[in-house]
Amino acid sequence: MSACHPAAPATVAAVAAAALFVAPAPAMAAAEPPTAPPVPVFAVQDTVRADLIDYGSGAFPLRAEESLQATAARAVLDGLGGFVSLPGIGSTGPEEPVQLLIELPAPTTFDAFAVPPMSSFGCCSNTHIRTVTVEGSATGPDEGFERLVQFEVEPEVYDRDQEFAATAAPTVRWLRVTLAGRQVVDPDDYRGTTFTDLRGYGTQASRQAEAGEFTGIYLTGGGGSGPSANRIELVQNGALVTGCRQSGGAVRELSGGIENGMLKVLAGDGVPSLFLIDSQGRLLGVEVGRSYGRTIGVPGGDSTDCSPTTGEALNGVGVALDACEAAVVYGVNFDVDSDQLRPDSEPALEQILEALQARPALAVAVEGHTDSDATEAYNLDLSQRRAETVVAWLAARGVDAARLTATGVGEARPVADNETAAGKAANRRVEIRPACG
Repeated sequence: MSACHPAAPATVAAVAAAALFVAPAPAMAAAEPPTAPPVPVFAVQDTVRADLIDYGSGAFPLRAEESLQATAARAVLDGLGGFVSLPGIGSTGPEEPVQLLIELPAPTTFDAFAVPPMSSFGCCSNTHIRTVTVEGSATGPDEGFERLVQFEVEPEVYDRDQEFAATAAPTVRWLRVTLAGRQVVDPDDYRGTTFTDLRGYGTQASRQAEAGEFTGIYLTGGGGSGPSANRIELVQNGALVTGCRQSGGAVRELSGGIENGMLKVLAGDGVPSLFLIDSQGRLLGVEVGRSYGRTIGVPGGDSTDCSPTTGEALNGVGVALDACEAAVVYGVNFDVDSDQLRPDSEPALEQILEALQARPALAVAVEGHTDSDATEAYNLDLSQRRAETVVAWLAARGVDAARLTATGVGEARPVADNETAAGKAANRRVEIRPACG
């Protein structure tokens, strides 16, 4: 990774070796030469647009086993916008175009694509990939592609995104991204070729996980071979998912919640991860913020035989409360821009209810947390109303209302960077904070 990329800790496994549901709340084809290239659009946007080519939006690479492909995929999908040096590509650009295959979580129609501002630093100036081609398919990852856009990235645009209107707008599920050329070719330049980020804007069909979609056993590689190798076992109940990860002989519990078809979990060190099931039935995961280390789980393997998969799991909310720590809860879902609970929230709410019923003398604050989309005032009001909804749900089921305080936090205490879709997804949550200590 280039020195111009924002500082990030070293890559680690996508699922931390710790309980993942409750954690102490942290402090904080070759490209063709373009003909009639699209004209960049630099208008200021009035509303926040979601980057649909981002891990947090459910976009994952289908094939990125080689170092070059893996690095390019991280640059395209992590949403960070920093410069990444492409392994093995020198100062004349790639000898052959670099191609990435990306699967989107749902049918998507793009109306524009963008790259972030170029870097004026000595490490990266004029070193960026020159030509970007994006093709889309609705039929599969190996056929039916048509060009959506092709553009050249200008080298000295330092203060704004370069945005290009799509030249075709079919509804697609798979993308083929081709990177070719270099902004300034200089055989004597010691610097390699770099890439920042590719952003895609448009509309995407809603995506909700089917009943039992995450339930299964997934071999994640390493730890020997065969059905007893490293693996993750998951059991889905509504939007609540519990399970275990077996790695190197150690078995550890994990739990999280599903939102918009993606499973969100939080490690004991406060680092969130996102998972989804792709069209091939694989479990794809990425750890948010630590160079986006990835997990790929292939269906298969023996049971891990740990308590969440046998119905004997500890209540993670209760464990955190007993330690006088805030329980971070994913799986309590609301309609968009609303305080109306979704039906799939009930299992996660039941876990909170069970923990409070077992501790009748404990008072707690029920906190609502949002991402940074919209204004601070709007997010604070929305989070307050959502916290009040959870309090009302608990009180209606017998919890003394005097023990419950609804607190809207809004975007003030994120657990991840709000600059990326992945970070925003991790920041939308409920916390149960005990009055102790």
